[in-house]
Amino acid sequence: MFVATNRLKVKKGHGPELEGRFRHRGGVELETGFLGFEFWKLDKEAEHEEYLVVTHWESKEAHTRWTQSDSFRRAHSGPPADFILGHGEFSAYGVVFSSRPPASAGG
Repeated sequence: MFVATNRLKVKKGHGPELEGRFRHRGGVELETGFLGFEFWKLDKEAEHEEYLVVTHWESKEAHTRWTQSDSFRRAHSGPPADFILGHGEFSAYGVVFSSRPPASAGG
């Protein structure tokens, strides 16, 4: 499994605007090798708001194909949002191992 993250900082008070943009992102869910999407908000008071975009992929190659796709270009088109501070900070991870509760636990 491959995980890609993008850390975004936005002007204080503009978090809901960024959340709305990502809530209606569309397209990535249909990409081959896509496993999941999470949008995290840093739980900390600061002079800005901070978010982490987390996508899970079957492989690095699947993520790379998405970054070269029409849906990626559509998702990243349009004028830049003036409330985003600087550029996003991209990171990529190979998952070494993970753990989940057994299917019968908790329910």
